[in-house]
Amino acid sequence: MKTKIFFALLFVVSVLTGCSDNDSLLPSEEELFPTKTNTELDKQLNELFRPYNTIVEYRYIKNLIPDDWYYIYPVEEELVVPMAEFLKAYWIGPLEAGSSRKFVVKNFPRMILLIGSSAYNMDGTRVTGQAEGGTLIRFTEVNDYNIEKEKWISGQLETAFHEYAHILHQTFGFPDDYRDITPDSYTKGGWKSLKLKDAIKLGMVSNYACSAPEEDFAELFYFWIVSPYADLEYVFNEQPTGGLKPSQVQDVVEMNAGRRIIQKKLLTMEKYLQRIGVDLQNIRNDLQHRLGHEE
Repeated sequence: MKTKIFFALLFVVSVLTGCSDNDSLLPSEEELFPTKTNTELDKQLNELFRPYNTIVEYRYIKNLIPDDWYYIYPVEEELVVPMAEFLKAYWIGPLEAGSSRKFVVKNFPRMILLIGSSAYNMDGTRVTGQAEGGTLIRFTEVNDYNIEKEKWISGQLETAFHEYAHILHQTFGFPDDYRDITPDSYTKGGWKSLKLKDAIKLGMVSNYACSAPEEDFAELFYFWIVSPYADLEYVFNEQPTGGLKPSQVQDVVEMNAGRRIIQKKLLTMEKYLQRIGVDLQNIRNDLQHRLGHEE
């Protein structure tokens, strides 16, 4: 979207320069990005999110899109309310089950931005969502809305709970005892080349968790809440080495050592969350029930 607007502006400027020297013919910022009006759709969103003092924005607003995001398309308007209802049911609902309405209202982003397409950074990496200072969370790929598609559901919930974890530690302070578990295992630039088993050996639930302690915390928070039991079992539970080839044993031994670290991190996180008034297991239980994944 931003790229298209840029080329459109170049075209307008070149045409007008060839025809006239009158700068008043150039479109103003207000004309290019008109002030929004309070539509029926806005009223519906207000009804859904007013109790949380949150604005849901679905229009393309220039200053709400990161400068390094490319190939952005706005959300289709008919998908805005379904997406908002999805977030309220599968994100806010479980959070309230694990804390309280009062807690969520007090510790919820002031704005949610819905983006229709995926977003890409300059290096070609795909962005699935982003938070900004605990006040704004951006959701991408809303045009792919499909409540029957597990991959889409898990991707949106990953963004929701990952970014909410950042809100929690930014609000209540990052737990030092969590940071101290694997202080030397993070790699800001090298995480992209790691496979899941490499991350597990380091005591992390994903390769992105290896990038920084805060991302490790957010990834563990989302992973524990959103993942089906089979995924939890692989990442958290130690695997037997009996019957394996000698060449395979060392790999499993190293992964089991990492799994013990992940278990320690989970316990540390649970204690931290309990201190601030959040029950991690209740959040998971409520979400899995809503998803129909009874355990």
